Amino acid sequence: MGIVISRDLKKYSIINGLILGLILLAFNIISFYLITTIVKSPLGVIGVPYVFSIILPIPCAIIMVYKLRVEMKWDWSFRIATSGIFLMFLVAYFIIFIGRDQIFARVIEPQMSTKIENVLLEATPVALKKSGANAQQIADKQKQIKDQFETQNKITVGQEIQSQLISIIFIFVIALIFGALFKRPARGYEAVSAQ
Repeated sequence: MGIVISRDLKKYSIINGLILGLILLAFNIISFYLITTIVKSPLGVIGVPYVFSIILPIPCAIIMVYKLRVEMKWDWSFRIATSGIFLMFLVAYFIIFIGRDQIFARVIEPQMSTKIENVLLEATPVALKKSGANAQQIADKQKQIKDQFETQNKITVGQEIQSQLISIIFIFVIALIFGALFKRPARGYEAVSAQ
């Protein structure tokens, strides 16, 4: 059985993964600038990242899967679909990791984490006051946010590797789901010749 990756599948998956990765990287950067410069409401601080990291990427991923399926013509069984989609999503993931986490966060916006923390610390009291929280609850929540960012800033190499491996496993599970949803049924003559 095993993973099936033909030359065409590899080529189209990598190209579509690059496109998808660049689109998702742009979404991440736009989201960051929106919440740190334009959007100041607590609802916007929560909603903007949700829209740019969940709602918009799903249709983009579906479009790229359909594009890959069309490029592969009839050669699109469950195994081939899962292999191609996994490779495409893996390439997109590494584009985002390199573009956002290595280049953008270290070179272009080295204070990215601090800016996001400040936005959350400013928006949290407003949101909690509207929900009827007292001063102690607000202070506890702000301390929790600060602790989370401190923990993120102290990640070891081992924790980073573990995080990457978990992400790759998650990508494979998503590829399995997409492969099952978007597979094409076998052609009649293939089913007959397999008997």
